[in-house]
Amino acid sequence: MMSDIQDKLSRLTPAQRAQLLEKIKAQRGADVPAETAPAANNHGMDFSLIFFSGDGGTDSEHKYDLLLECTRFADSHGFSAVITPERHFQPVGGLFPNPSVLNAALAMITKNIQLRAGSVVLPLHNPLRVAEEWSLVDNLSQGRAAISCATGWHPADFLINPEGYEDRRATMLDNIALIRQLWRGEPVQRRDIAGNTVEVKILPRPIQKELPMFLTSSGNPDTWLKAGELGMHVLCSLTNHTLAELKTNITAYRDARAQHGYSPESGIVSVMVHTFVGEQDDAVKKQVREPLRGFLNGYINQNDTLNPYKDRQQTVRHAIDNDREALLTYAFEKHFNQTSLMGSPEKCARMVEKLQEAGANEIACLVDFGLSAETVLAGLQPLAALKAQFARQAVNG
Repeated sequence: MMSDIQDKLSRLTPAQRAQLLEKIKAQRGADVPAETAPAANNHGMDFSLIFFSGDGGTDSEHKYDLLLECTRFADSHGFSAVITPERHFQPVGGLFPNPSVLNAALAMITKNIQLRAGSVVLPLHNPLRVAEEWSLVDNLSQGRAAISCATGWHPADFLINPEGYEDRRATMLDNIALIRQLWRGEPVQRRDIAGNTVEVKILPRPIQKELPMFLTSSGNPDTWLKAGELGMHVLCSLTNHTLAELKTNITAYRDARAQHGYSPESGIVSVMVHTFVGEQDDAVKKQVREPLRGFLNGYINQNDTLNPYKDRQQTVRHAIDNDREALLTYAFEKHFNQTSLMGSPEKCARMVEKLQEAGANEIACLVDFGLSAETVLAGLQPLAALKAQFARQAVNG
């Protein structure tokens, strides 16, 4: 009986788990004030899969097979979400130009898992269109859609809307408010082709009353505060934070949620880390070294793509080319030793505990960084075992 309960709890999304906790508190008559609410890391750790392949330029006819197989596995093994990005016209991330189209397909092969964009670059798009598309995904998935919202940063993405680049932060925040309004069924005003002001609502109507929304943070403390103020969740990367910085930002974020009337512990902080769980640290390190170095090299090469600051770009490029080998070696060692879930189950468990202590409550496991499909799929079973270990901790703790 207890194992059945644990299994059911492990399959809950973070939002569902938070709702269950609130119901239990209400039934017990517990009224826990914000300042004494339990920290999020007392509730264990959720695991999701996130994708950001560097193979956007491949000619393979099976570009999405790994994503589909990983998604099927995650859906049947209690992972909280599958997260897909939005990138345009470049190899790194270029397999994912439209997360709503992709997640409409994933809705057809899944039953349980949240389908989350990580992220929608809001300044590129009409917010009416974003709300419509994700309402469609919400219907196809029976209420499993979610999005993380980003300003965008790479000039290649803004070929779609060059005018949106300079004011992209303000545009993103305005669009968040409009999408929430439309999702709730409230009309917004727009001008038609004759210049008349008309009210418009989105169709189809979504299943969820509120669209789960994350704010994507690259490390700016103001982004964390804004996410708390708006009652949004946060998607971030450990590569942009030290653990100490992450803890500081998470604390500030949960304080901001409380100050603006939102439950601090209900906020999801999802931290992206490169992931491959194997049997022994040394064997895993050898296995991931060249694929990860190749992925990191591709990421560095993004500086070559349509950079508008040519003088600065040439200076950066010269420095990188002169020290590329040393830079890649440093980046690999740092990733493997300090900012990843790569290695033995024991090493990876220690990293999960560090992220818990920092206040995170979801790990977004980046699995498509260059390993063969067979190797990635083989690594999902030990990753699921690691997830189960921390799900049990949440139940028993």
